[in-house]
Amino acid sequence: MADRSNLFRGVDEEALDAYLQKLGAREGDVAAGEYIFREEDEAKGLYILFEGMVEVEKNDGSGKRQMVNRFDKPDTVFGEVYLFLENRPYDFACRAVQDSRLLFVPREAFDPAGGALAQRLAQNMLQVLANKAYFLNQKMLILSAGSIRKKIARHFLFKNPEGEPMMLMNREELADYLAVPRPSLSRELMKMHREGYIDLNGRQLSFDPEKLESLFY
Repeated sequence: MADRSNLFRGVDEEALDAYLQKLGAREGDVAAGEYIFREEDEAKGLYILFEGMVEVEKNDGSGKRQMVNRFDKPDTVFGEVYLFLENRPYDFACRAVQDSRLLFVPREAFDPAGGALAQRLAQNMLQVLANKAYFLNQKMLILSAGSIRKKIARHFLFKNPEGEPMMLMNREELADYLAVPRPSLSRELMKMHREGYIDLNGRQLSFDPEKLESLFY
């Protein structure tokens, strides 16, 4: 059941599997488009992505959606923050973008009464939470960058510091993530391409990090 996640670092795999099974942890598949949890649901555990892609989103009263985060890296932990907030339901929803395979780990796995293994998981969780805090700080820098061009540049530099070839989200998804209008995003991407800040061929992207950094001087 357990694999390579940082949450399980330094824990004996056989003992961990027995511990998680005893607590009711379960591995299962989620079809593309299916919700893993919705806003206002109670947080009863956390999730680890084994395969596929999931997206955390926020929907306002008018139905407008903002992408908060997207996870496609195997062994990514998500939905964990709300386990440690007393009586706080999810403020966001999470759905599968692709057919995905997940592991659900119940809250009880981190109860100190679980002994040394539970304590080790709690220690590992501190590192997971620190990484998430770093990501959120970076996203705050992206969203507060000012112009659409600077938001785009900050996002690319954070996502791909070396500027090596990468696949871009589709325009609608990227606009949701950066909280900007899609037509304005498309126009700015094409302008940045024409001006030599990025090399864009369909959804294939590369760039010179120093040139993008120059936008902030």
